[in-house]
Amino acid sequence: MNKDNVLKILYALLGSFRVFESLIEEFTQCIAAGGAEKSVIKKLTLRLKQLSLLGKSAITLEEFERINETIYSMHVQGKGFNIRILYSFLPNGEPVLLLAFHERAGHRSTDYTPYLKPAAERFRVMKEEYENE
Repeated sequence: MNKDNVLKILYALLGSFRVFESLIEEFTQCIAAGGAEKSVIKKLTLRLKQLSLLGKSAITLEEFERINETIYSMHVQGKGFNIRILYSFLPNGEPVLLLAFHERAGHRSTDYTPYLKPAAERFRVMKEEYENE
């Protein structure tokens, strides 16, 4: 699947969510070289449905976790890919997708340290935009 097709699918999937713009390019880069685009999109679709239906309660599912008081992680993984999407919630409970990165294989637990500060800053920006609407 070429990059333009992946982008079209991502924009369609993410259309009902608030998304920090850089996340789309980050996610596209995570799946670009893997050759598993269809499988990744299928898993992402499922995770987004789960998040949409369950909100903060999604952390009861295996593929979701709370990282700190405001940042959560969604795991999109399968054969040949292991992608994390960091997200948060606006005051009205609406999820905001903030940052995506590819987790390298072989790690027993993900080190979120390099991603927490950028995710928190992106959330601050998104929350400010929400409050100014």
